[in-house]
Amino acid sequence: MIKRKRFILAAFFLVLPGLLAVAPVVEASVADKDKQRRNYLYALEAVRGGNYERYKKYYRQLKDYPLQGYVHYYYLKKRLDKTPAREVQKYLQANRHSYNGYLLRRDWLKYLARRGRWKAFIQEYGDGEDLKKSRKITCYYLKYKIRHSENKAAVMEQIGKVWLYGKRLPPACDTVFNSWRRAGHMTSDIVWQRIELAMKRRRLSLVRDLSKYLGVKDKVWVKRWIAMHKNPVKELAGIRYAVDSQRARNIVRHGVVRIGYRDPEVAMEKWLQLKKKYNFFGEDDNYVNRWLGILGAQNHLPESLDWLSAVSASADDKRLLIWRVKAAIYLQDWGRVKQFISALPVVMRQEEKWRYWQARALEQTKEKREAHQIFAEIATNRSYYGFLAADRLKSEYNMQHDNIEATPEEVSAVLAMPGIQIAQELYHSGQIVPARRQWNWYLRRMSNRDLQVAALIAQQWGWYDRALYTANKSDHLDDLDIRFPLAYREQIVSNARKANIDTNWMYGIIRQESAFMKDVRSSAGALGLMQLMPRTGREESRRLKLNVRSRSEILKVKNNLLLGASHLRTVLGRHGDNQMLATAAYNAGSHRVKHWQPEKKMAADIWTESIPFNETRNYVKNVMAFTTIYMYRLGKNIMRLQSRMQAVEGKKPKK
Repeated sequence: MIKRKRFILAAFFLVLPGLLAVAPVVEASVADKDKQRRNYLYALEAVRGGNYERYKKYYRQLKDYPLQGYVHYYYLKKRLDKTPAREVQKYLQANRHSYNGYLLRRDWLKYLARRGRWKAFIQEYGDGEDLKKSRKITCYYLKYKIRHSENKAAVMEQIGKVWLYGKRLPPACDTVFNSWRRAGHMTSDIVWQRIELAMKRRRLSLVRDLSKYLGVKDKVWVKRWIAMHKNPVKELAGIRYAVDSQRARNIVRHGVVRIGYRDPEVAMEKWLQLKKKYNFFGEDDNYVNRWLGILGAQNHLPESLDWLSAVSASADDKRLLIWRVKAAIYLQDWGRVKQFISALPVVMRQEEKWRYWQARALEQTKEKREAHQIFAEIATNRSYYGFLAADRLKSEYNMQHDNIEATPEEVSAVLAMPGIQIAQELYHSGQIVPARRQWNWYLRRMSNRDLQVAALIAQQWGWYDRALYTANKSDHLDDLDIRFPLAYREQIVSNARKANIDTNWMYGIIRQESAFMKDVRSSAGALGLMQLMPRTGREESRRLKLNVRSRSEILKVKNNLLLGASHLRTVLGRHGDNQMLATAAYNAGSHRVKHWQPEKKMAADIWTESIPFNETRNYVKNVMAFTTIYMYRLGKNIMRLQSRMQAVEGKKPKK
């Protein structure tokens, strides 16, 4: 076996005896590769611009180049109606390792279905395993099956499963649903089921459209439900219908919970008033207590624990089970923490998180021997809870670092894979986003061992984000060189020093925010390695007296790290140099963190576990753990997580 840092050299020395003889050939090969990459980019520019004559000129020069088929997708996509079927099929066969080949296959199937060329459609569709996410193609397939399948009942059952979806489905599904309805399968019950799914997603326009399949009386109930959703205070104040049916009770309790999103205490008051006026069942009380209990726990209301305790919990209601434990943790009701953890399903109880809190509860109830036994088991893990458990025992952290190793033959075999060659050329041609899509798509075809080798290869290319992503996909999670890279080290250390912040913490933030994807733009508009919002970037730019205004300028690594470090310093200052609170604020905003401040001083692990937002809670845990790992990676004396996570001060009394 050959260690990662040596495998390229090892491969090099395998050809050393003939090095002088082949050197000119290697140089020519590199020159040819550079030329092909330029021709690919010219071809891509031409085909996207609709200049097909220029495109064909460069396309012909890409023979035997891995991206020839990749770029030809853009040509064929616009000309499916003009391209012979055999040419498309030839392309699909030759490009089955390409993400663009997969995209063209989807386009081709849609084209065939629209033209009614069902024989070719079914032949290309195959088992459809890789097309399940395309509801349009699924509906085209079901349209064919309605006409040609002998087992009509099975087809109708499949259509029913597609129907039960809380969002709009493509128009291609309308024909299928019409056939399904004419066959008597669209009952009012199944229409209501989809309406309920749509209401959960707040798709009110879809709900209105679905109501056309209901009778006159049912349509009235849909209107009442929508009205309750839009203005629950008004509707509950003047209910103008009998609350004596399941549907009526559902609508009323929906309104109560809607108020609960704004104020759980007001909602519970309203529910108690309504219970005196109308006859509700135990299931209604369960529903309201469950939702208001969860919302109350997220708002840190002491009453929420009693509301949650009153619910008859089912073993599969994980959200309820989890928030009962969290509410008890926040209130430090250690007896109920133990009680509620013991009520978790066995698989959940065995999770590291709940074992840690079980031990914390045991420790607080004077059962220290049992607590320390659990802490000792958890403390062997390289994780947030593992580090916290080690702190309870004052034991050393276990980093479990273990390099992935590969032979030159294994490396060569992965590099020879057509899908990897396509990703490699896209990456080295500067097409980072297409390269990432190709890489991610192709990984699904690879064995666990090949994933490990691919992670090594990406690391050698300097493609840090795909290296750690690929290692995470494998079962080898202990190569910290790959999973926690020291990319941009000089710039990060320099900017952290200028901003007077902890370098390890800055690395932990970057690892969590972008996983080293320097070009990433989030759906919310955050930019780059440190995921800066444009407004924040501009504010920090003014503070530093820099002329960095545009999104593209903020995205640049040099500027992003400079502005990001400055923003970390700003946030840290706002929160009294409490790194944990600053981490939460970096993700959710300082205004929210101040709102989450407890009434009394609180241990850091309890406060973190009680953060209302799932994203922010996991974010803080990850950043704290990653920061600790980066201290190890940077060769520093490791600061205990217990020391890094300072207790959260209580709110100052109002004057």
